[in-house]
Amino acid sequence: MEKITKAAFVLLGNSDYSDFFEVPPQIMWRLYDHKGNTIDHEIFDIPFLCAIDSVYKKIRNLTYRYMPNQLSLFPTETQQYDSWLLRELLNNCIAHQDYTADRRIYVDEFEDRIVMSNAGQFLPGNIKSVLEPAYAPPYYRNPLLAQAMVNFKMIDTASMGIRRVYSIQKEKLFPMPDYDLSRCDQVRVTVYGKVLNDNYTKILFENPNMDLDTVYLLDRVQKGENISRMEAAALRKLGLIEGKIPKLFISATVAEALDQKAQYIKNKGFDDQYYKQLIIDYLNKWGKGRKSDFDKLLFDKLPDSLTAVQKNTKIRNLLASLRMGGIIETDSENHQRSNWVLTRK
Repeated sequence: MEKITKAAFVLLGNSDYSDFFEVPPQIMWRLYDHKGNTIDHEIFDIPFLCAIDSVYKKIRNLTYRYMPNQLSLFPTETQQYDSWLLRELLNNCIAHQDYTADRRIYVDEFEDRIVMSNAGQFLPGNIKSVLEPAYAPPYYRNPLLAQAMVNFKMIDTASMGIRRVYSIQKEKLFPMPDYDLSRCDQVRVTVYGKVLNDNYTKILFENPNMDLDTVYLLDRVQKGENISRMEAAALRKLGLIEGKIPKLFISATVAEALDQKAQYIKNKGFDDQYYKQLIIDYLNKWGKGRKSDFDKLLFDKLPDSLTAVQKNTKIRNLLASLRMGGIIETDSENHQRSNWVLTRK
């Protein structure tokens, strides 16, 4: 009966009897300014059934306006956060909190995002498994509490709440939530209340039937996070990305639809013959040139997706290819003092 009593106290118990626990269960809401300074806070005690509404009322769910495409002169208006989404994430914190850790549940509100955290491990192990349509949890940390919350219709009975959270963000054309599972004793989830990348938003707008797994991977690309080679290959097969890991970018097909051709060219660059012709034109005009001269000539014209080291190697390879083709040569055997010149014919 003790476990049943504790579950009942978390949801329905009077805070006067919170000493039933070694450390009383609490939810702490904190508000931060754009510099990360705390400007307001409040602590909510049991019963959590009532505390949920109190926490929700503290959140400044402002109206957000953005342009998902160029077909309309009027921006889309939406609240920063879906009310069902916020309640689902907070209820998950309550249901899965490790109450033996003697720690609070935190709801941290920033200008563009909300971060919720609870004590305990993320039982599924990773977020991708939870997004599967047929996902079933291995077990509940607090089974009696979870069942009580199901009976009160506080959490999803089919264990598909997180998947619905991701779907809501997709429909809003917003970034996907981020789960930070780097600590074994804490779960942190960040939900965004604004657009991070216009290109990502436009892709979702142009592809409303895109499956959630693909959107999840595209979201990682927009945030500059790593994806596996297999995942990158899947996105590339769909014509959504190009480039080499970790420098991935929007593909030509999507770039054309989004009027991003210029950025695509900067990412992808031109073919080798274009760069070789620039070298030849330089030598025709100036007669000779050193490697440093061609660095200045080509560096900014090479793809943005290449690192500085890769650009340096690319230029060396272009010069070597022109030499092997008999088009250029050095004017001295002393490599430190020699210049590149056009081959005399």
